[in-house]
This record gives sequence, structure tokens and C-alpha cells, in this order.
Amino acid sequence: KRENEGINRRINTLVKKAYELGGFDGIDLALFICKHGRYTTYRSRDHASWPPSMAEIQTAYPLPKNILPRDME
Repeated sequence: KRENEGINRRINTLVKKAYELGGFDGIDLALFICKHGRYTTYRSRDHASWPPSMAEIQTAYPLPKNILPRDME
């Protein structure tokens, strides 16, 4: 239970940080977190077309910067 509370606190902090980043000019942000099959999402824009699909992102120019866990180590 204690570990779960810590994870929930981290998720809430991450969503707050996403909100802050989304407030800067020129930044549109989408955050997806899946914990035990339940999704938490945040979108800085309230439009049906946001966020774009992965296919749209991969064909965007300039090319996207894709970051994986191994890139963080």
C-alpha cells in the first residue's frame, strides 16, 4: 500500500509538471500513463485532433526525437 501511494504521488507530480510545460508558448503536450490497465491522460490542448497518432508523429518534419528507457541509462 505504501509503495502504491508513492507511485500515485509521482503520477500526480508528473501530471502537474506536464500542465506547467503545456503553459509555455509553442509547446503542446500529451501524457499517457498506464498503471495496472488503467490510463491517466493529460492533454494541453482540448481538440479532437490532439494528440496526433503515432503514424502522424513518425512522418512529421522535423523528424521526431524518440526516447526509450535505454536512452536514459
